[in-house]
Amino acid sequence: MGEVVKDEYQTDYVAGQDNINVLGLDLHNWVFPVSALIVVAFVIGTLMFPTPAKELLDGAKWDIIASFDWFFLISANIFVVVCIALIFMPVGKIRIGGQDAKPEFSRPSWFAMLFAAGMGIGLMFWAVAEPTAYYTGWYETPFNVEAKTPQAANLAMGATMYHWGLHPWAIYAVVALSLAFFAFARTCR
Repeated sequence: MGEVVKDEYQTDYVAGQDNINVLGLDLHNWVFPVSALIVVAFVIGTLMFPTPAKELLDGAKWDIIASFDWFFLISANIFVVVCIALIFMPVGKIRIGGQDAKPEFSRPSWFAMLFAAGMGIGLMFWAVAEPTAYYTGWYETPFNVEAKTPQAANLAMGATMYHWGLHPWAIYAVVALSLAFFAFARTCR
């Protein structure tokens, strides 16, 4: 219990052996230059041609929203199902930090911190702005219904509840549990 798992295979590779040192920064030889070049080219392109860039990016955004709304809904529902399944599966019994790990905070304290960090100021602004934006058509109405109608009001509130309800928490939980498992639980047995 609590001991570090030995490597399953041996290799001569040392993490970071291909990195380069530039201005005191330890950079991966290929990943950083290629990524930096793409980002710099994108920024220069948008600064040189702001109007076409805005039109292109706005068009892409609205096309994605209009064409893949079903995908976003199904994906978030899958995250909720995965979280519920994890509760009942044997993998849900894994104690992050090892078998003898004790929680640093009580469950109410933990949930209060998660709620404050996850929702915090976002609720203060978006609790009013999001349904208003959907209802008026400023941010498009869900399912492309006509703006400023009773149906738009219902869908605006439904979309807001969906965005600030269980579904985003399920997405956060899957990502957080994945990171926590590989950072803490995987090295302890």
